[in-house]
Amino acid sequence: MEGERGCVFCDIVAGKAEAYKIYEDELSICILDVHPYTKGHCLVIAKRHVQWWHELSDEENASLFKVAKVVANRMMDKFEPDFIFLYARGRRIPPPSFIDSDLQR
Repeated sequence: MEGERGCVFCDIVAGKAEAYKIYEDELSICILDVHPYTKGHCLVIAKRHVQWWHELSDEENASLFKVAKVVANRMMDKFEPDFIFLYARGRRIPPPSFIDSDLQR
């Protein structure tokens, strides 16, 4: 996938930077957050760099949520939390095309 110069997420997608990969499909990847808020805190990011989330294709948006659901179901099975919440983020750090999944007990 084409990356943006200086973007750590593009480097992760390209295999140039290390990350603990949880799951991926053709359009999205889920990695553990390097500064987790809680156990299981992950980032689901699009493999294609965009400046704004609405620049993603319908297929990329669907992929983000599909990957988030797969990972959330795995978390539910493994950790048995009360719930898992999902939120969009990226105000300060481009690309804003990722979603955080946090595990709450």
